[in-house]
Amino acid sequence: MTTRLPIQIRFADVDMARHVHNGVYLHWFELARMALLRTVVAPDHDWRKEGLILARNEVDYRMPVHLTDRIEAEVWCGTIGNKSFDLVYAIHRIGGDAPGICAEGRS
Repeated sequence: MTTRLPIQIRFADVDMARHVHNGVYLHWFELARMALLRTVVAPDHDWRKEGLILARNEVDYRMPVHLTDRIEAEVWCGTIGNKSFDLVYAIHRIGGDAPGICAEGRS
């Protein structure tokens, strides 16, 4: 199962080098992760009683994202173990002069 989510780039996401700051990608991964979980977890699930522990995040930056870019976050389940699972992420630039994957990650 794959979930894609359009992302609105905020002015506050952009740093002095005029591209999106590296830390913002983790926020985008979180938005995609929650969109995916909403499709597979019951709406009345009590996250306080049975939450998730996010033990690791990794991001590979492929090309910079700028304020006017149109992007989407994509997430899917990579591996499922006995007590854990990995989610895999991709940030896609849609259209424009250089469409493609801007970042990839796992958690």
